[in-house]
Amino acid sequence: HLLYDVGSQMIGTSVLSYRPDSREDGYFMMFVSPKIKAEQRQAIPKNVVFVLDRSGSMSGKKMSQARQALKFVINHLNPGDLFNIVAYDSEVESFAPELQRYTDESREQVLGFVTGMFAGGSTNIDRALETALAMLVDDQTPNYIVFLTDGIPTAGETNVVRIVDNASKRNAVRARLCCFGVGYDVNSLLLDKLAREGFGQTVYVRPDEDIESKVADFYRRIELPVLMDVALKVEIDSVPVSVGQVTNRVYPRTVTDLFAGEQLVLVGRYQCAGNAKVVLTGFVNGNKQNFTFPAEFVEKSHNHRHAFVEKLWAVRRVGEIIDMIDLQGRNQELIDELVLLSRQHGILTPYTSFLADDSQETDDLAATRNRVFESLGQLNTQSGRVGFVQRRHKAALKSAGAQAARSMAEVGSFPGQTLKKDGTVKFHDAVTDQEVDVSNLKQVGAKSFYRQGELWVDSTATKKQIAAAKPLIRFSPSYFDLVVLHGQAVGQYLALPGQVIVVIGDQPYRVKDAN
Repeated sequence: HLLYDVGSQMIGTSVLSYRPDSREDGYFMMFVSPKIKAEQRQAIPKNVVFVLDRSGSMSGKKMSQARQALKFVINHLNPGDLFNIVAYDSEVESFAPELQRYTDESREQVLGFVTGMFAGGSTNIDRALETALAMLVDDQTPNYIVFLTDGIPTAGETNVVRIVDNASKRNAVRARLCCFGVGYDVNSLLLDKLAREGFGQTVYVRPDEDIESKVADFYRRIELPVLMDVALKVEIDSVPVSVGQVTNRVYPRTVTDLFAGEQLVLVGRYQCAGNAKVVLTGFVNGNKQNFTFPAEFVEKSHNHRHAFVEKLWAVRRVGEIIDMIDLQGRNQELIDELVLLSRQHGILTPYTSFLADDSQETDDLAATRNRVFESLGQLNTQSGRVGFVQRRHKAALKSAGAQAARSMAEVGSFPGQTLKKDGTVKFHDAVTDQEVDVSNLKQVGAKSFYRQGELWVDSTATKKQIAAAKPLIRFSPSYFDLVVLHGQAVGQYLALPGQVIVVIGDQPYRVKDAN
């Protein structure tokens, strides 16, 4: 279990660090939580514009659920909030010309507006976003656009690049653009681009899922803002400023706001060890606030108790790589890193799952790179079920948080993967949308093992290490000496059935039975 104390400040944090090799950057995981009791929840006023697709494809059950979702949001706004609704098909209609203050009277009026909404017409996404963004002019107040669509742009501007560029230019107040893609017919690439440029996120709702519950879950998160435009800095004692940033490759890539009841999970790498000061800054009603916390970044981890920190970072980084390739295009450097992380940590993606197939020659980097390059071509699919499920899977990797960390720490499973009793993996292929048994990959503790013929091989072992592995007879005196020296974590690797290549420290061993 992951336990931490947020202390006596309004914002609290706790840091876990893990550095298996002192010659390489370590890994850290940071929890950030507001410490606000229910009776102390003084919500920061916010501006919310709900942009709803009412084109013909939304008719029936989807429109009914969307109305209920709108009503949920309206009924849970706070006194002092400003709001509006923009409904669009080929034309765009607003509840009011400008933002409205939330009162009993405005609440009743807007509920009547929602009840009278009906679906019909085409889909003018560009004009709808233009209308919504024009309403947001106060950059001192948290601004949110909740944008819901079930289709592709068919009216007005329909070019994806120009729609995203227009929204970005019009977003003068850095409003958080949160997109809901309903059903398989959405242009998922457009939604992901809008969310990334708009400091938000995308939520994908399958055809058999309830729109209302998805929107309600999201709105509960942003209902009570506590700290806006959050920024993080880590300072290590005795490390000079000339060294530069102590941390790097921190995810999520952009932290925007912190909300009451939320547990923000940050993961990253660190190059310098020692006692640290974590400085968290943000704004409350336009006033800058600073929070300082102590932390320790270890020089060398002497056990694998926090190995899941490395795994969680790798999962987030894989999601980020896929996102960069999806939105910016494929390149060799990113593909090589995707292959390395997927192979080393046993993170199966639709583009690298073949790495667990023992019939494939994965040591040939050029051939592997070419195959991954071709597989990533599936991201060219902008809409339809294939585009939808790929980007939903990508979002799960990018947002893996405390629950995923617990799963990695306790049972060794990743997003989209479940661990079977024998240590092998069941993988949900986001492209075929099917469960696949992967019998050639085992997740054991902090390590991943791949089957190569009769061997189970540590994913970190190089060709040179495999060839030079030191023989070790299972249950021999040397075997037990190794277990005593390194503890239970190593014991579970040595106990794998059959022949096993495992790297302990820098020493590779070939473990086998006496007979």
